[in-house]
Amino acid sequence: MSFDIVSYILGTRKGGGGTVDIQNPAELQRLVAAGKAREILHIGDGIIIPWTDNSGNTPVTYQYPFVVAHIGDAYDENDVKHEDAVYLMAQYATPYDMIFDAAESTDVDLGTEPNALEGWYYWGVTGSTYTELQLETGDPIPTTYDSVKKCAINNVSVLRYGYNRWKDSAYRQWLNSGNAKNTNWWVAQHTGDIAPSATYTNRPGWLNGFGADWISVFKKVRVQTACNTVTDGGVTDTTYDTFFLPSLEQMYGAPQAAGVEGEYWEYWKNVTGLDAPTNGSSSDTNDARKIKSVSAPTGSAVTVRLRSATRGYSYSVWYVSPGGSLGGTTAYGAYRALPACVIY
Repeated sequence: MSFDIVSYILGTRKGGGGTVDIQNPAELQRLVAAGKAREILHIGDGIIIPWTDNSGNTPVTYQYPFVVAHIGDAYDENDVKHEDAVYLMAQYATPYDMIFDAAESTDVDLGTEPNALEGWYYWGVTGSTYTELQLETGDPIPTTYDSVKKCAINNVSVLRYGYNRWKDSAYRQWLNSGNAKNTNWWVAQHTGDIAPSATYTNRPGWLNGFGADWISVFKKVRVQTACNTVTDGGVTDTTYDTFFLPSLEQMYGAPQAAGVEGEYWEYWKNVTGLDAPTNGSSSDTNDARKIKSVSAPTGSAVTVRLRSATRGYSYSVWYVSPGGSLGGTTAYGAYRALPACVIY
């Protein structure tokens, strides 16, 4: 079955670039489930998926192009393998940014909490200096500092800059929420987890922007992410997500744990023209990785968040810079994304 025939069945093809406006998402899903993905689609083909930004007073609907980034195995919530599943990734970044994880600092009120509580770690703060307090449960908390802060994770960087674990991230929650605006999609994922500011939690969940016809064909899949080696021992987390951020390896970057976070996506190998995975640098950039926003597709490139932890740090998460190189930055920084999903 040729792509042109499928375009006739499913919708209207846009120009000569392999972009199709799907009129019947369920039929697309049926064809993929029947094992015809490689017959009807090619890596780099675009599929137009309407998405409405309901965050403002007036909704804005984008004819959002998603590219076929990869065709390969996917595992569902029961760990059943689906061959030739279609991985779709937003071609342009989200129209606004989101925090990966807020700084996990809790101020201690010494008037109501004079003694150390079980399961918490404490730091005394004077100016910009943080001093770790070696306290056992029940020990008096010193009163000689400007302030005292606590965190349920024994790491001052998590306290100050956020946690780089995808499983617990605010970004993951936002991408997989269908909440309307001002209904707060965020829920604490562990003791001491801190919510992003209301600027972010009052926005509608990412899924809120899609119509029911598309929601019905997005499949929840197994996503594996390598954790940092500082607080998490370098373990691999398994989550089941409808939408997720690409990993370093899926972006055809140099992996920190090869094969753990998914296969590289052929789309990025093709468009970067690289002979081998690389992260580039400020002096070694790649135009294909200069990503623009769906709200300004002819504007300047923006910073785009990935889900991979910078494994030697507790607080740093990989991202794509406006210059096209891959690097790490603090989890509490707010950046845009290229949300990805799977149809099988």
